[in-house]
Amino acid sequence: MKILYLMTEPFGIGGVQSDLLILSEGLARRGHEVAVATTDGELLGELTARGAAFVDIDFRFRHPLRLLRAIRELRRAIAAQAPDVVAPQSVRSAIVAFLALRLIALPHRGPSPRTRLPIVTTIHNIHNPRNFKWAGRILRLCSDFVIFESNYERDRLLAAGLDARRSRVIHSGIDIARLGRPGEIGVLARNYGLDPDRHLIYGIVARLSEEKGHKYLIEAFARVAARNEQARLLVIGDGPLLDAVRRQVQALGLSQRVVLAGTQRDIATHLALLHVFVLASTRESFPLSAREAMAAATPVVAPRIGGCPEVVEDQVTGLLFEAANVDDLADKLLQLADPALQRSMGIAGRERALRLFSHDAWVAGDEQVYLEFAGRVSGPAGAAA
Repeated sequence: MKILYLMTEPFGIGGVQSDLLILSEGLARRGHEVAVATTDGELLGELTARGAAFVDIDFRFRHPLRLLRAIRELRRAIAAQAPDVVAPQSVRSAIVAFLALRLIALPHRGPSPRTRLPIVTTIHNIHNPRNFKWAGRILRLCSDFVIFESNYERDRLLAAGLDARRSRVIHSGIDIARLGRPGEIGVLARNYGLDPDRHLIYGIVARLSEEKGHKYLIEAFARVAARNEQARLLVIGDGPLLDAVRRQVQALGLSQRVVLAGTQRDIATHLALLHVFVLASTRESFPLSAREAMAAATPVVAPRIGGCPEVVEDQVTGLLFEAANVDDLADKLLQLADPALQRSMGIAGRERALRLFSHDAWVAGDEQVYLEFAGRVSGPAGAAA
């Protein structure tokens, strides 16, 4: 079977890109061929190294002529790649797939006798309210089936007009084995001027953008630092708000207490360095970083929004707080200053990650849906669990 993924954003650092890296490698190991239509980014070399073919198509259209160009390029790619399934990763790319494949029929060239290619869309998250308003109806028209990473996103889209019988939740998985094998923590700690035996190290892994709520975290951490002189905060990531975060840190007198680490690829070692992982977002769907922290046996503080309660079991694997509430966030950070609570929640978090966010179960679940729609196996893909 050959799958052609369609991705709106460039293949840089991000959650969807990480998902496709894992899926591409996992499906290739199961004997399938994978191609990804997207634009260049810093992780493109890693994608092709894992066995996926790259097709250069820009789905970030704003003008009708750019839309027509994307449709034309997708039709050419399908003729060249001869996939069994087209798998958009967004509403926007699903629209292009529908226009390319349904308004003007394109013959199927694979081994299946189907005369039209199935469109199986995966929805990771929909943040923009304008897009969300019509997303359910659009996906109902433009997709044969929709895979969701979280029940939160599926429930929202069902309320917006999506057919429940044509959708299913398959939790995206993580490389739990890799996250359990960190590198040399001592070297990393010294590079940052941190001492895990002396300091209480909080950390966040997130793009520095508005919806990730760094300003609330920095303010909450200032209150923690005022009560615990050993508290430190490691901020991992880059983005448009880097300068604003740096100015806030300086204004609050935290320059010696907050480390701005930039983008890092060795997430396993960075997570192992932390005593507490923090997610401070004001919008979130099914946070990858929180699942990775749990797999690394690190307790998580996360907002009570979106799919976060599906990931973090409150009072068991971490603590949930009211999004954008600095007082509540600071209180939860202080509660997790207790080493015994850190250990118990960290152990519970790893057990939960092993049980619910299996790498293999995720790949197998997506594979089953693709095979069914490619006509390789019989039986319905099924509704959500």
